[in-house]
Amino acid sequence: MELIKIDYLQVDVAASKLLTVSNLSINSRQKIGLIGNNGAGKTTLMKILAQEKFTDLFTIEGAVINNCNFAYVPQLLDAGDKSGGQREKLALSRAIAKLKNMPNGLLLLDEPTSNLDITQQQWLIKLINKSKIACLIVSHDQNFLDSVCSSIWYIQDQEVHNFSGTYEEFRSFRQDEQKRAETIYEQKEKHLEQLKRSYNQHFNKARTFSRNKKGLSSSDWRSKSLGKQKTANNVIRASKSLANRIKKEKGELKKPPVHHAITLKNGNNGITDLSISSKSKALRLEKQPLNAYGQKLFNITQEVNLAYGSKIVLTGQNGVGKTVFLEQVKDRKLHGFYNPQLKIGYFNQNIVTSQTDKTLFDSLFATSIFDDSSTMQVLGDLHLRQYGDHKISDLSGGQLVCFNLAKIITGQYNLLLLDEPTNFLDIASINALAEFVRVYPFAMILVSHDQAFIKQLKVERWQIKNSLLLTSQAQKVKQQKRNNNELELLKFKLDQLMLDSKASISEIKQVKAKIQELQ
Repeated sequence: MELIKIDYLQVDVAASKLLTVSNLSINSRQKIGLIGNNGAGKTTLMKILAQEKFTDLFTIEGAVINNCNFAYVPQLLDAGDKSGGQREKLALSRAIAKLKNMPNGLLLLDEPTSNLDITQQQWLIKLINKSKIACLIVSHDQNFLDSVCSSIWYIQDQEVHNFSGTYEEFRSFRQDEQKRAETIYEQKEKHLEQLKRSYNQHFNKARTFSRNKKGLSSSDWRSKSLGKQKTANNVIRASKSLANRIKKEKGELKKPPVHHAITLKNGNNGITDLSISSKSKALRLEKQPLNAYGQKLFNITQEVNLAYGSKIVLTGQNGVGKTVFLEQVKDRKLHGFYNPQLKIGYFNQNIVTSQTDKTLFDSLFATSIFDDSSTMQVLGDLHLRQYGDHKISDLSGGQLVCFNLAKIITGQYNLLLLDEPTNFLDIASINALAEFVRVYPFAMILVSHDQAFIKQLKVERWQIKNSLLLTSQAQKVKQQKRNNNELELLKFKLDQLMLDSKASISEIKQVKAKIQELQ
């Protein structure tokens, strides 16, 4: 059954087109992911379906045929006295409970995983997959989209398109589409070059007809060339025709957007000045408890070392102390060694409105350690390039978050502490940030619950679990202790089998093989 039917819908903001929807529907039990760049209109479309009121800035033409009972969970919720994750989970539980006993239920979710830790995300994935309620979900969480959605709505060129398939299948489709567009562009470029060569040949040939031949008077040359006039006219017409084709095809030739990888040159003075000797540690923390708000959050049970240039992802459930850990490293409150050359940059989600009249470009280029092209690439990846001449005080909340992130990651630091940097980014920006992290020349500790983002990074992981900070080294030591204990038990078992006359040879071989694996 069709729960939502849109034959035609156009949304304008301040007399400028935002997006158009044609021939889209949501059916019973269908799970749809809605994706697009920040500012493309995802939340606006969601609010239209949720029958929210709009200001006079918005003009909406067309209609939505609604045959459902719906519940809407927006992205920004009143905090109250609960954490973001608790607040989000409560709102989601209430929305699903509301629709459970209603016919034709539709759940509208705007960025439902942005405040959820990995355990809570898994809870939501199971809940949605088990539910028979239809869902339309705005999300930038690629792992979540692939786990729950069977269709994807994507906004491209101000139009909402439908793709029937999982998010992984959609990604593959878009990659193939990009390759096809690049191939077609290359073919058109080659054809255009052929036309130019042909035009040059015709043009040069046409010029020869207007030249006086050596040794002939003008009157003699004209009399001898009258028979060739028809050919000359044909060449000139062909030349003009080719010129028109070249002009038309050149105007139609559009290069498909290509994302160029950021290359951070170590010869850059800004980067060189911040370099720490590769033999030195950027940071070394002693064994200690981490306390905040009058209570102990977790223990650092082994010395923690952060090497120059290391990248770390810190994970753990909400409320275990990840943000507190970053803040105490930033303020150098934890006991240990901080390299004298260490300069720490810290990004968090708290937006501080700036009253400066500086433009975005002026502020960023004044502090960036990278060359202009790399800095501009970062701005482009965060969809800020078109706002470069805007005053910082005029940026919207989402733009200010992206600007603060750009300011930190390009700033004059050699240790970055990034607390949930992907929360306000769209999928394209998240993938670009992952690429930036991989090539960044200095140390970095990131807190993130975005599993697809973490998987892309392929870096060392630390985890806060059971009130302990578990680094990779600590986990290796713990695993080695388990292996040693198991090895001793297996050796004892082998001794017993060797003394047992009833023990089979195959059983003895199996125990020996396990001992060899652990040694």
